[in-house]
Amino acid sequence: MRDFSRADRLSSQIARELSEILLNNTSIPPDTIISITGVELSRDLRYGKVYYSAYGDEHASNRAESFFKKKQKQIRMELAGKIRVKFVPELKFIFDISMERGQRISELLDRIRKNEQQD
Repeated sequence: MRDFSRADRLSSQIARELSEILLNNTSIPPDTIISITGVELSRDLRYGKVYYSAYGDEHASNRAESFFKKKQKQIRMELAGKIRVKFVPELKFIFDISMERGQRISELLDRIRKNEQQD
């Protein structure tokens, strides 16, 4: 069994806390749901990549991206109040395309199955 490193534990804690921060944030557009899908931290724990997905209409990802650009400093300050570390990592928010890609693959497989059934 693999022991989890400090970076792994901190990544999961940051993901949980960011999800909580987003849940309580009233400045997220009402027709957009943002979900944290993962956090990767550098070895020195000073920098992190936060992966997120956005649900809603076709412009949800654009609204989520502009939200993170506007609120990045505020989110980091809120995070600083929730986790106990010497330095709160500098976070970069990145749209996670894996959800969309998975949904597209699923749609294609369904279409193939329907075509095979009709033949």
